[in-house]
Amino acid sequence: MSEKRFVPEQLERRDASGQIARQLRRAISQGLWTPGERLPTEQELAEDFDVSRATAREALKLLSATGLVTSSRGSNGGTFVALPDAASVAEQLSDAIRLWYLAGNVSLHDVDEARWIFEMHCVDLAAQRRSDEDLAAIRRPVEASRDFEMDIAAWLDLDLEFHTAVTKAAGNQILELAMTSVHLMRPATNTVFVELLDRETVMNQHEAIYLAIAARDSEGAQRAFQEHVSYLDRTRRQALADIDASDVIVSTLPEVRHSASRRPVEE
Repeated sequence: MSEKRFVPEQLERRDASGQIARQLRRAISQGLWTPGERLPTEQELAEDFDVSRATAREALKLLSATGLVTSSRGSNGGTFVALPDAASVAEQLSDAIRLWYLAGNVSLHDVDEARWIFEMHCVDLAAQRRSDEDLAAIRRPVEASRDFEMDIAAWLDLDLEFHTAVTKAAGNQILELAMTSVHLMRPATNTVFVELLDRETVMNQHEAIYLAIAARDSEGAQRAFQEHVSYLDRTRRQALADIDASDVIVSTLPEVRHSASRRPVEE
């Protein structure tokens, strides 16, 4: 068991179960309990917080819904700290980010800037770390996108698949989670200029990124990526004309069908 001790804080009058769940979640994130360790029982929590067992039970249910704990019955049962897998974390993060984008004032410039910073590192690391399996995953959407007659939604799906594969090839889960927030909005931000894009140009740029990664050429991959995003930036400027990207709020953009809801990341 951890040497640290959980000290309950006094509850306010409303939402006692929610307050307990938040205190427990904070304690877990601070390392008071580590994966596999058992949390206090319903009875212990009820006594510690001076609430009913039903309230304590509800708090544990709320905590369980976050994926941070699991429960089991029997003589050795109880509520235990779990280690959420990367897919679950990405899914929860995705839901929160979607709501944040819709309610907030994130601009196209914010998305583009974050995308350039994160993905520049991703192509660099992908060139250093990629496996044969990674290369196949990156190559597939490049080949499939040679069909210039496909509808725009399917083409955007391939764009999403390509950049997702590059991100995964970087082999850094923290970077992958960070890119999730960017990938989620790329299809929406693309709506302001996608009709002006030359698909063959984009496909050739994707292929250049792929070839540099295949050759383990980090600098070449970064140059190819820079050329790609510079082209996208020029095209967006043409589409927006006199409107500055920092004045365009993401939540005002139209929705486009794409695969972001089925995958953790994108362009």
